[in-house]
Amino acid sequence: MPANVSVEKNEIRTAKTQLERMRATVRRAVSIGPRFLRGEIDADRMANTMVSAVEDFAAAERETGAAARAHGEEAEVLLEVIRELRACGSGYLAGRCDGACVGRTMRALVDEFGER
Repeated sequence: MPANVSVEKNEIRTAKTQLERMRATVRRAVSIGPRFLRGEIDADRMANTMVSAVEDFAAAERETGAAARAHGEEAEVLLEVIRELRACGSGYLAGRCDGACVGRTMRALVDEFGER
């Protein structure tokens, strides 16, 4: 596992607020999205990163007692993104969609949340 993924995983777990955890979760997937879209990493790794980020978020939420309920308007938007990360990543891993589908999801998320 590259060092930056490990750091980002810790970022999700150590964030002080739900909103920080949500932002870190989206950032973790979006940070490797451009490499996936350029073909530098495969759909398996992208989907596993998506699912892993969401699982880490859910674990951190359980630890804090937040139970993945959005607290605020921005949190509601980010929770929908997190749900999409899980649905898309797990759908691909279960064989319900293909790499092109993951690509469409990541293109939209990189466009919306990627570094400018």
